Amino acid sequence: MLQSKFIRIALILLFLTGIGIFADEGMDWIGSFSSGELEMSDETEDQDTVYYLWQLESLKKNIAPRYIRYLDVESYVSSGNLMHRGILFTYNGLRDESVEICGSFNHWECAEMKRNQYGIYYTVIEPNQIKENYEEDPVYEYKFRVNGLLTYDPENFDKVEDGSGSYYSRFVLESKDTDRQTKTMVLEDSENEERDLRTVKFQIYLPNAEVVRVVGNFNDWNPEHDFLKKDRKGVFSLEKKLLPGEYHYQFIVDGETMLDTYNPITNIKVDTNESVSSLLVPERNYALERKM
Repeated sequence: MLQSKFIRIALILLFLTGIGIFADEGMDWIGSFSSGELEMSDETEDQDTVYYLWQLESLKKNIAPRYIRYLDVESYVSSGNLMHRGILFTYNGLRDESVEICGSFNHWECAEMKRNQYGIYYTVIEPNQIKENYEEDPVYEYKFRVNGLLTYDPENFDKVEDGSGSYYSRFVLESKDTDRQTKTMVLEDSENEERDLRTVKFQIYLPNAEVVRVVGNFNDWNPEHDFLKKDRKGVFSLEKKLLPGEYHYQFIVDGETMLDTYNPITNIKVDTNESVSSLLVPERNYALERKM
């Protein structure tokens, strides 16, 4: 089992080498930065900078929050996701037994932060915060809970009075880069949820495409039913309401049929013997909240 894991990691590294990530020109994209340079860098990261997980684990000082991208080869083995994006929060807790982060992004329910060998606690929060009207909310408010006591971030100068004689810290996410590994998914929540149906978001990153449609056993494989909308970053998307069950589908990109790039689950369409992407839509396992 362990041998299989190392083989898979080796294949991943070989793949990265093959696409030029570790070539000289690729290093400009990856960003060959030490943890010290991460500590000294500006809060606004270059969109072409990509760090490694070991750089987070090697931080020797806490830094102001910033949006980052980083590679985690270990997690790819289990999750299939190599690139991670999010807001990096850190706290110097060398002499502290526990540090948690509580904020608007997790309904102020405190979550544990990871401690590295230098006593720096860190976590990366996915930038998925939305307002009540389902627009993206760029303002992330937070506090640290250190050994059970709440405190603001000493490295972040953006803080607001909390009404109880203290402050909470604030980070404003100006922008985030395009997720080129965008994939189809079942949403946990959307603007219009229905009791018996789930919301499926079909999406794919194709900046050079003009017209993208999705066909599947949910629309009788009819190419005239479901057109995806393209945003300015090159991501095509479409939300559909589907009953729980297993679905097979393909994208039609400018007249050419293709699989869902970042969905590793495929099947065979019996009548045509074609490869198709597969998606399992689970039943809802939680109570549906009423929308105001």
